[in-house]
Order: sequence, then C-alpha cells, then structure tokens
Amino acid sequence: MLAGVGVSWLTRLEQGRANRVSAEVLQGLSSALRLDATERSHLFNLAGVHQPPVAAEASSNASHRRLVDALNPNPAYLVDHHWDLVAWNSAEEDLFPVLGRTAEPNPNLLRLFFEHDEVRHALPDWMAEVERLTRQFRAHVIEHPSDRLHELTNELRAEHELFALCWDRHDVAPLASAVRVINHRTGQLRFDQHRLALPEHPGWQLVLFVPTEDS
Repeated sequence: MLAGVGVSWLTRLEQGRANRVSAEVLQGLSSALRLDATERSHLFNLAGVHQPPVAAEASSNASHRRLVDALNPNPAYLVDHHWDLVAWNSAEEDLFPVLGRTAEPNPNLLRLFFEHDEVRHALPDWMAEVERLTRQFRAHVIEHPSDRLHELTNELRAEHELFALCWDRHDVAPLASAVRVINHRTGQLRFDQHRLALPEHPGWQLVLFVPTEDS
C-alpha cells in the first residue's frame, strides 16, 4: 500500500518475473522502504532504469563560506543547482570586483556574465566563453531540471540575443576543468580552473582557480 504497488505485481518483481519496471514503481518502493539517496540510486541501477532527478533545495551555510575562504589566495566560488553564487572568497572578488558591489546576496552566474560589461572585458575571448557557458548550462538543465531554471532560460533568451542564438543550437558540453585567461588590472592572468562536485548537494559545483606556472 505504501509503495502503491499491487500484491501480484510485487510478487512477480520479487521473483524476478517482471518484464519491465517503471521509474514510478521504483520511486514508490524507494519511498516505502525509506531508502536514502545512495540506496535509491543502487535500486535504479539494479533495475537498469534511468533515475529521475531529485529536486535539490539545499541552502548554503557558514561551512560553505569557511570552505571558500580557506582556499585563499586561490580564487574560488561555490555555485548551487540554480547557478546562483552562494559563496566566494576575496581572491575571486579581486578577479571580478562586481561581486563586491552586487546588491544580491546570491547573484546568478549567468546574469552576472551577460549583464555586466566589466565581466565581458575580463574575458579575452568573449564569444568562446559565451558558447562554452551556454553549452554547459544546457547540459546542467537537462540533468537537473526545475521550474526556476526553465524560467531563467526563457528570461535570458528574451533579454540577451547572444544567449538565445547559442541556446537554440542545442549544443551541450560538460562542466570540465580548463585553462582560463583573465584580464586583470595587473595584466593577463592564467589559471587552471577546476570544478569539484559536492556529493551532498546534487548540481552544486565548487570552482577553483589555480595559477599556472607561466602566470
């Protein structure tokens, strides 16, 4: 009853005689058995069924701030599943001073990127950055869909022609580490940019800039 599964079907499932098992049945079983995220994922893998994304509504806390602060003098920031910046350190703010002037406690990464000229001027190959970020965002939306991300996408398409152009190509790219070049007041700086996932917060990314040897 808790799983919403009939006795006969559950019996066939237990005996390995069920030809096809839907994601809905597996979700019902996961809920009835009170499986945690790891156990739920294991159940779906055993059944060979794609696991639907789980809504991630975790919020930032003081430990996240301590984490990024501890990474100084290397620039670092933490972005959540909505691509809102939930924490950044002083070295990151030195690279992008707009972070120190924003009135929003958790500014959106894409809005900062498209709506502030100083961010554009800080990136030597602007068009390549637009294409990379848009492709990565599309891949993220596919993996972590939500109404808020859908609304953000529609707003950006309506407000920024360049985003709409890249978005409508339907290209995707992984959130991969890469070498980044930043125009700074002291000259051009080169970094190895690393992206680290937070297992307890699906869709979150810790982004860290490490100066290259030739920087």
